[in-house]
Amino acid sequence: MKILVAGGGLFGREHLKTLTAIGGLELAVAEPREDTREKLHADFALADTDADAFALVDRFRPDGIVIATPADVHAPLGLAALEKPIPVLVEKPVAPDAKTMRGLCDAVKASRAFLLPGHILRFSAEHRQLREVLASGRIGKLLQFTSRRYRDASHADRYRDIDPVLMTMIHDIDLALWFSGEPARPISVARRPAGTPRSLTAACLETTSGVGWRLSTAWLHPGMDCSPDIVEIVGSDGSAELTAGSHIEIFGRDHERIPVDTKDDPLRTELECFLDCIRSGVLKPPVTPEDALDGLVVAEAIVGSLRS
Repeated sequence: MKILVAGGGLFGREHLKTLTAIGGLELAVAEPREDTREKLHADFALADTDADAFALVDRFRPDGIVIATPADVHAPLGLAALEKPIPVLVEKPVAPDAKTMRGLCDAVKASRAFLLPGHILRFSAEHRQLREVLASGRIGKLLQFTSRRYRDASHADRYRDIDPVLMTMIHDIDLALWFSGEPARPISVARRPAGTPRSLTAACLETTSGVGWRLSTAWLHPGMDCSPDIVEIVGSDGSAELTAGSHIEIFGRDHERIPVDTKDDPLRTELECFLDCIRSGVLKPPVTPEDALDGLVVAEAIVGSLRS
């Protein structure tokens, strides 16, 4: 199978590393920076490279494309692939806005190929395990979803072209949609200090059925050592909390502390799902283009509230 990775930055390199570990694949990379392209060619057994992703698609004729470019290239390259038709896995945010994402959803419906959004936490064993706690009824009906995700301040320099809501909080929005099963509207949104991505962003939202979302992300920490990601779900009969990379603790009719699999590799699970879908020709859950659209609609509402 031939896979083209578009984008040779941090995310692209991680995809290449994992695809190489999976094995049995012929890989090519599109990357405009010549020095990066040469380094990738030296580090990985690549069949082809080019500065122009569109030209490489035509020449290499891949069975699938992983799009890990800057966000503004996601949609044009995704549309071109779907027209070929070539399946695509697109890193988040899949599109820069909901309008563009609707166009991608339409293109998927008109194509014989598929688009898999790279919402990686749906492929994470510990997040799936927390969702199973909710589905089991151990803590009753969901009342509130809370997620906290802190990153180092260098994010503000590395991702100057994208808001923290679309870069980092989009993970929490997607999780909240997945757990609650419906979108939410912002009730209150704040960024402190205002007007800069080097900040804390906090959003309170509510779904039509009354489930509360409490989402916060920060690009503030001076070093790479940040506090762990936390996801808490509160139900009508108790609560459960995931400390990422460590454990899930359940406080319901009984108390249980469950260690999580620290060797879990959600990126590999995501890529294996993508490859399996290519082989079968059918996109399987756990995430669809419509899921990505729902997340972008919520993210736009949060960003709009911040601006107003």
